[in-house]
Amino acid sequence: MNGIYARGALAAFCLFAAGSLSAADGVTTGLKLDCTATTIPEIKKTLTGEAKIPFLAGSGALTADNNVKVRLAADLLPASVGASFETVWTPIAFAEIVAGASVGSGWNVSALGANGLRKNERDGLHDNKLTGGPFDGMVWSVRGGAALQGDFAAIRPGAWNHVVFRTYHALQYRALTSADSEESWLYQGDFGENRNGWNYYGNYLLAYRMPLKLNLVGLLFEEDQYLYDAAGGDFWGDDISRWTFSVMGNYSFTDRLSLTLIGQARTMRNFVGDTGDYGFYQDRELDKDDERHIEFYRAVATLSYKLK
Repeated sequence: MNGIYARGALAAFCLFAAGSLSAADGVTTGLKLDCTATTIPEIKKTLTGEAKIPFLAGSGALTADNNVKVRLAADLLPASVGASFETVWTPIAFAEIVAGASVGSGWNVSALGANGLRKNERDGLHDNKLTGGPFDGMVWSVRGGAALQGDFAAIRPGAWNHVVFRTYHALQYRALTSADSEESWLYQGDFGENRNGWNYYGNYLLAYRMPLKLNLVGLLFEEDQYLYDAAGGDFWGDDISRWTFSVMGNYSFTDRLSLTLIGQARTMRNFVGDTGDYGFYQDRELDKDDERHIEFYRAVATLSYKLK
């Protein structure tokens, strides 16, 4: 799951856990620290500040909570650092319009096998090599999207009636400043199949919010797809979407401290014969008759503390 999008999906889950559909009385601000660990293993710390500003609020149930949220976030990982900015406009209770940008860079820790930022190049017949030193360019992105959301309790009020749904879809342009349009690159330990260009991301969240310490459980389905239109990309499956499936639960220890646990599976491409073992990804031949399979991905634990 792309880092920025993953944080957005988790943020939406946690906002439902906090009861984000309640009415705003005025401008509110918040500051939160997230510490995330996974079984891959991965470790990430994220500091997020948010301001919620009433905007074009009306008197009806659908417009009373109209607002604009402004979020600033900073990420620190063992081999990369980044920052992001996002605005979320809620023009009506069941819809959001989202725009954002991010920038980051990385280094490489050979002893840990951690690659924060690398170029991915062909080496020899089918092998690859990762090149580039620390902070070899900046990864930047701009994105825009929209979300639809709802809560069954808005139709039938009740503490146990909060069946919530949210779907979000976005387009993002992302690029590495030191790469040209034909070069592939790796960022934050991904597969190294990135190119400068457009990407699509979408997710579907179905959750149940409860008046308990275990205040939310849910299912999250995420899709992302490269839109690079790379020459010959259909050979290695550059044009097919990738899915991540998550089972999620949020436990609130106090009003400030909570823990989100996630189990994830994902789709992976199937390749013809021994080509799946080739080092350089563009030499792997996609099995057109059976393009994907599902495998366990990782378990994730995020501890969140509201500083403000």
